[in-house]
Amino acid sequence: MPGEPIIEMRKVSVSKGSATLLRDVDMTIRKGERLVILGPNGSGKSSLIKTMMGEHRHDTSVAGSYVKLRGTELWNLFDLRQAFGLVSADLQVNFSRDMACLEAVVSGFFGSVGTNRSQNIDPEMEKLAIGALEEVGSTHLAIRRYHTLSTGEARRVLMARALVNSPEALILDEPMNSLDLTGKGLVRSAIRTLAKEGRSLVLVTHDPADIVPEMDRVVMMKDGSVFRDGGLQLLNEENLSMLYDGPIGLCRIEGRYVAWPKDEQV
Repeated sequence: MPGEPIIEMRKVSVSKGSATLLRDVDMTIRKGERLVILGPNGSGKSSLIKTMMGEHRHDTSVAGSYVKLRGTELWNLFDLRQAFGLVSADLQVNFSRDMACLEAVVSGFFGSVGTNRSQNIDPEMEKLAIGALEEVGSTHLAIRRYHTLSTGEARRVLMARALVNSPEALILDEPMNSLDLTGKGLVRSAIRTLAKEGRSLVLVTHDPADIVPEMDRVVMMKDGSVFRDGGLQLLNEENLSMLYDGPIGLCRIEGRYVAWPKDEQV
């Protein structure tokens, strides 16, 4: 059963210039949950994650509006790393330096891209980094140079990097982007392993095909608002058609969802 709240959002709205990114969002994510945030491009998914991570500030002039991390509205970077481990395609782009994969994982302790001489790295950190690689099935990559990895292998190394701080929840922001079929298989396998171990997961995606069977809650985002929030039974053709503004077909094959636009021309 889900435990204490990690993040609580009430009446949260976020604007940038004249654009409204989030509109009156209410959401609670609890420790132990395996949650999917699903929606089309531009629906507010990334803005929601950036608000959770403190990158976006919500409109505090709204009565009763707040964002709480572990029950408090005041937190620092250390608190944030303990609460959430973030993996995104943008983060992967930042790792352009030549380094061993073990160094890339260890750098998660410092929130840096790789390590440097000013950082005090002890054997316990390296042990924890190896353990994190093991959790995502990638200990064999420890001595490989990061730049030699396939995109799917690199994404798993970044998952390990996010795990070294023992976050209460791992946020996977569009983890299948830019991956081929083999890479998607590697990342899906790692996600399923973490879910089976009881890890709290937040999977952000625009494609129902990315949803692994172990997920137990879906939040659908549309036009910056929460459109639906509940169990995976919400994944049906009616809801998806409204979410994507067009008739959507849906079927489930061996535990995986396959969705397609019904009016697609062949």
